[in-house]
Amino acid sequence: MLQLDLPDLHVGKLAWAPETGHASYDTKLAEQVFEDAVAKLVERTKGFQFKQIIIPIGNDLLNADNKANMTTRGTVQDSDSRYQKSFGIVRRMMTRAIDRLREIAPVTALMIPGNHDTLAVWHLGDSLECFFHGTPDVTIDNAPTSRKYHQFGKVMLMFTHGDKGKRSDYPLLMATERPQMFGETEHREAHTGHLHTLHVQEHHGVKVRISPALCPPDAWHAEMGFVGNARAAQAFVWHETEGLVSLATYTVPTVAHKSRKRTA
Repeated sequence: MLQLDLPDLHVGKLAWAPETGHASYDTKLAEQVFEDAVAKLVERTKGFQFKQIIIPIGNDLLNADNKANMTTRGTVQDSDSRYQKSFGIVRRMMTRAIDRLREIAPVTALMIPGNHDTLAVWHLGDSLECFFHGTPDVTIDNAPTSRKYHQFGKVMLMFTHGDKGKRSDYPLLMATERPQMFGETEHREAHTGHLHTLHVQEHHGVKVRISPALCPPDAWHAEMGFVGNARAAQAFVWHETEGLVSLATYTVPTVAHKSRKRTA
């Protein structure tokens, strides 16, 4: 099974390099970064024959959740576009990605609400359900829950954004919410985003992963010093009985920020 992991894209985020000291970012750049990541990860895993593909969708895929450019809880964001425009771009971007992946194997999309886009992700999932209605090789899991589960043979995966609860509690949470799945599996992992960094820690035999983000820091993150993390996405290759057998990474190329020289 192939798993594409591309959290925290934050489509609609506006970052200006002279202000942040890091890469510029807007909706067009976010779309291009996503397309590049999907293409590279598919290319780097093409040596395997897959029975199925899963792709978590959400995890702050959109930077804002309403027309006022606010997160779900009401924090105003630096945005480069209208909410409706960003949403339409994301919907078309995701349908293209799923169509591309279903040429390889049947696809299951797991809708994962983030703290920036809780409602938008549900609406996106509903749109994708309508678009792929009657398509037997595409499944959209848009249940209105903050955690999604998937089993592949002896592999158990939990997906959640990671902004709620303690990661050290995830193993017990997995066993409590899906006891049958937990008992039938040996390779168990919880995958999160939110912190825009790469980190893996094992709790009682369950690996809890924080996946990296593809977006650069905006003005607020730069001012707070939340900078320097590698912009990346990952693809996991799972074997039904052996668990994780391969991991591919796409890292966004670094573009040096050049200050404009002043002349007397």
